[in-house]
Amino acid sequence: MVLLAKQSYRSPMTKPHRATRSEELLFERERRGIQTLTIVRGLFLLVAVVSVWIVGASLFEMVATTAIAALGLIVISVSLLFLARRTALTAIGLTGCMIDIMVLCALPVIWYLSVGGSSVPPAYMLKTQITVVTLGIIALNALAIRPLFPLVVATGGICVHVALLVYVLNQPGTVVSSNFVDSAMGPAVSPELVLVSILLIATVGMAMAYLTFIARRTVIQGVRLEVANTQFGRYFSPGVVSRISSEAETLLGVGGRTQEVAVLFCDIRDFTTITEKLPPTEVVEFLSQYHTCMVEVIFAFGGTIDKFIGDAIMVTFGTPDSSDDDAERAVRAGLAMNRALDELNVERERDNLVKIRHGIGIHFGSVIAGNIGTEDRLEYTVIGDTVNVASRIQDTCKSVGEAFLISDAVQKHLPTELLVQALPKQHVKGRQAPVQIYAVRTQ
Repeated sequence: MVLLAKQSYRSPMTKPHRATRSEELLFERERRGIQTLTIVRGLFLLVAVVSVWIVGASLFEMVATTAIAALGLIVISVSLLFLARRTALTAIGLTGCMIDIMVLCALPVIWYLSVGGSSVPPAYMLKTQITVVTLGIIALNALAIRPLFPLVVATGGICVHVALLVYVLNQPGTVVSSNFVDSAMGPAVSPELVLVSILLIATVGMAMAYLTFIARRTVIQGVRLEVANTQFGRYFSPGVVSRISSEAETLLGVGGRTQEVAVLFCDIRDFTTITEKLPPTEVVEFLSQYHTCMVEVIFAFGGTIDKFIGDAIMVTFGTPDSSDDDAERAVRAGLAMNRALDELNVERERDNLVKIRHGIGIHFGSVIAGNIGTEDRLEYTVIGDTVNVASRIQDTCKSVGEAFLISDAVQKHLPTELLVQALPKQHVKGRQAPVQIYAVRTQ
């Protein structure tokens, strides 16, 4: 079972990259983040319009704010349409940033003109709440979990402050003062205070970008874990998946441990004969139908899918943790697999399809269970003589004419209610001494 895979080199002649499940999930999280940000931005514009019509200082301020908000809402509506179609995420996000910067550019001018324009010192534009609004918009852009967006807005906010300062300093009659009271309460302007505002915006912008980067990395890790859980669900029963998720570092490191495990092999009889005249798509459908039927039963008895080997299935009972009834559960699973196959064959006969026969072999003993390979590519599996013997016992089904065989090691762990019949000892490949086998009978 492959847990981690290192991306291989793709030459220029290879097919276009197809998004992985992790990339698709991350894309969806980003899309939702940008969608939320876009909706909040629209609500902000609506609130701004309502507020200015309630407390606006002049009709000009009301009309100008409404016009800018209307333009922004049109762009936001188009952006939401593209988001619904799952396209142009970065472009939509940057467009939203441009809307924010446009608002930051317009607000000081609107506020200035609304209180009298030329009759008011231009320094007033630097005494508004533009810095607070800028900081709020920077924080708002962190919702998209894209570090670029807070940085873009912060850069725009800094440019707005610098432009306002340059404009004010070049106006006749502008009074420059380093005194806080004069600059805050009087008509004077303090370049130092503006510089502090610029540094504050830069600091908050970088901080939000960093926090967004951390949040994005956390989301990526969560997405990978979600994908891993989905992958585990293909091999382990649901109860085992939850334990693996909670103890991933312990269970999924490189290496293995020795433990007692029941190993089951199941193989379709005459598979080549059945499928040799079928097109590849029908062969895949045939295997999918059979595997789906068997896996459902295997999971019901707490088995773990080690791997699919063509038409064969290798299953373990006792991984990642052993229990006293592993051998018994393996046999009961085998019996249930036979019953499930009978039910499947009823359906296949009804559809005028050939019946499926399979052989099952089980052995119980010590194996090394764990992650085999390198840190870049791991396969959770079991290895050892027990695996080889289980495979040979399954092969023996053909020569002795039985559908379900187990070893003496398995039989010793079974309750008397499970009916088995001793067969003559058989020589299996890899073993010098013959192996005692038993045929499992239907209860």
